[in-house]
Amino acid sequence: MLDLKLVQRYLMLNFWVMAGVCLLIVVLYETEVLLPLEQFDNPQLEFFLQVVMEFASIIVIPVALKLFSIPSVRRRLLEHKGSALITWGTARIQMLCVPMTIDTFLYYQTMWPGFGYLGIILLLCLFFVYPSMGRCMDETTESSKKD
Repeated sequence: MLDLKLVQRYLMLNFWVMAGVCLLIVVLYETEVLLPLEQFDNPQLEFFLQVVMEFASIIVIPVALKLFSIPSVRRRLLEHKGSALITWGTARIQMLCVPMTIDTFLYYQTMWPGFGYLGIILLLCLFFVYPSMGRCMDETTESSKKD
């Protein structure tokens, strides 16, 4: 069984590395170190990417926010504590960070504001899954309150 403090640090590292990758993309494009590719001038490709990323965000946000409420996931978190939290916590953070990173990249490739808005929405959702020590402890212990 993994120590909860170690798991929390791993999740925190995961959280900040992915946020840093997005920040790095922004800095590289804003300083014009990276430039848009010509392949993204295709309107059909741009429309397809818009639809895919909108659907991905619509699906991923509620799933990531409610992941630990799913009975099978909750049961594993209560039984296996740290080892389950590292798996499911990483999955939850990545569910939000991967589309956010893709949206950030696509925003600078196409300059379509929708990708920017999707990235900002996903960034705001990240704060609801921030892996603080208190949250890690709450998610691996039985709640005494009944809804």
